[in-house]
Amino acid sequence: MRPKYPGENHVDRRIFMQQYRNAADRTVLFGLFVVLLAVGIVSAPRLANLVSATTTQSGVMTGTYFDHAVIVIMEDHGIVDICAQNPPPCSGANGAPYMAGLANSYAVGTQYLGINHFSEANYIALLGGDTFGCSNNGCPPVSNPNLVDRLETAGLTWKGYLENQNLASGCDTTYHEPYTPEHNPFVSFTDILNNPARCSQVVLANPNTCTVTDCALVNDLNSASAPNLMWLTPNNCNNMHGFTGICASSIPTGDNYLKSLVPNILNSQTFTTQRSALFIVFDEGNGYCPLNGSSEDCVYAVWAGPLAKTSYATSNLYNHYSWTRTIEANWNLASLTSNDANAKPMTEFFKSTTPPVLLSTSFTYSPTSPQASQQVSFTASASGGTGPYNYTWAFGDGMTGTGITVYHTYSTAGSYNVLLTVKDSSPSPQTASSQQTITVTSTPPPPPSLTASFTVSLSHPVVGQPVSFTGSASGGTSPYSYAWNFGDSSTGSGSSVSHVYQTAGVYTVVLTVTDAAGHVASSSNTVTVTSPLSAGITYSPSNPAVLTSVQFTGTATGGTGPYSYSWNFGDGTTGAGSSTSHSYLLPGTYTVTLTVVDANGLTTTASTTVTVAISVGL
Repeated sequence: MRPKYPGENHVDRRIFMQQYRNAADRTVLFGLFVVLLAVGIVSAPRLANLVSATTTQSGVMTGTYFDHAVIVIMEDHGIVDICAQNPPPCSGANGAPYMAGLANSYAVGTQYLGINHFSEANYIALLGGDTFGCSNNGCPPVSNPNLVDRLETAGLTWKGYLENQNLASGCDTTYHEPYTPEHNPFVSFTDILNNPARCSQVVLANPNTCTVTDCALVNDLNSASAPNLMWLTPNNCNNMHGFTGICASSIPTGDNYLKSLVPNILNSQTFTTQRSALFIVFDEGNGYCPLNGSSEDCVYAVWAGPLAKTSYATSNLYNHYSWTRTIEANWNLASLTSNDANAKPMTEFFKSTTPPVLLSTSFTYSPTSPQASQQVSFTASASGGTGPYNYTWAFGDGMTGTGITVYHTYSTAGSYNVLLTVKDSSPSPQTASSQQTITVTSTPPPPPSLTASFTVSLSHPVVGQPVSFTGSASGGTSPYSYAWNFGDSSTGSGSSVSHVYQTAGVYTVVLTVTDAAGHVASSSNTVTVTSPLSAGITYSPSNPAVLTSVQFTGTATGGTGPYSYSWNFGDGTTGAGSSTSHSYLLPGTYTVTLTVVDANGLTTTASTTVTVAISVGL
């Protein structure tokens, strides 16, 4: 393992660092201000403005992808350590289930590289866009520009949060585990280290008064003035680094730390009401990345929060300079070095930044012509802005309501001005309104009771004969619906229907009418269905002679009795009755026809031929 912190062989470096960081040039800027005040070049109020201008801490500057960013730096574990494989998906099998869930829920880079295998160089690279020759730990401060310079020039705000530093606020350059200044990039740049106003923006993240993890950061996120950029360095126990005699290097410890911290970040006022993003990354890994199997240093790098894409993973190549470039691209800041200038910003991790469409709203109500004491439903719709939306109603009679769909009953007739007001959830909330005048009429007297009836085209149909049914309704509230039960297990619908019975019998037909208000009325009647009417003829003798009396007998089946019988003997004469006799005057063959009519007027015929011979005596 490479050395991470100065040991006994680095005592001289520690002494050098502490002496350097305590040198007189830390007071140069402050001394200059004092001289300007003494000689009258600036007034005391002007001096105060100059000092405060070095750490602009007011207002929210709108960025391209986010308005607030939080970065949390963890230590010394590659993505294969945290995810137990190269995601997606990220597995928590190695003891980091919370971090695995965060990566799988939000946006993770599977090939994000560290810059160097010494912590301090990576921290300096993130804030300064270069390592500036730092190839070990304990590097002296540099005078190069850094993100703090760029942020303040643009009027943006920043703050550093360091766990277990010795100062409530200030630039702590001392070594006292689990804090180490090598994980504090703010003390690596002279224009921060030697500027008291800037150092005051570097605070103890976890004072003893905390009731939640890193309350200094969480409290700022729940205030109305959270900085634009917020940097958090956990101590060497929480960041998974470990330190002999204090805590072990533990993935579960770091995972539990983030599990206690991140929900408070994501649920804070800044993250729930403003455009905010959280970046969790490791300074370096274990020397493995799937790019070529061993030489690159891929680490866990996850963007989370409402602006980050969900269930998203990319294998595009990024490194710490990409984070620096992302901050610069977001607020249109000048690059620091060629490293960040040429780095790929991590814009693909974020949702579309298209500005929200102007909020608009409207509503409908039903019924459109309500009556007093009748419930009216109001339904709102909204578009544009940023959901979810908040809906409030004023019904014009002194009553109010909330929600996308509401119900209201007016007690008296009149015209009422209904006002809907909608507010969206964007950081700068939009409000839209819609109003309509609703006319409420007096309640009319109730309609007469619903009644139903029907007629039948044939009261005594025969099997197979179509029967028409015509229904009618009165009273109630139109329109009406008609349902039929024909008594033979068949049904129908509509005001007029036709039905054919397949079997003779007496059937009870029921019509059920339902009106628009749900009231029901019914009517019933019986239909007698008979078999088809048929007739037959017999006569005697079978071979009659002229002037011989022939006895004719008619029979009828089906239909409905009693029947009437009429005869045509084929010689121009007729007869009646079910039985009759007739004598033919001339020989020949005659067609005899019987016509039968039943009680319902159904008619059928039967015929036969009779051959009449010459009389024997002639």
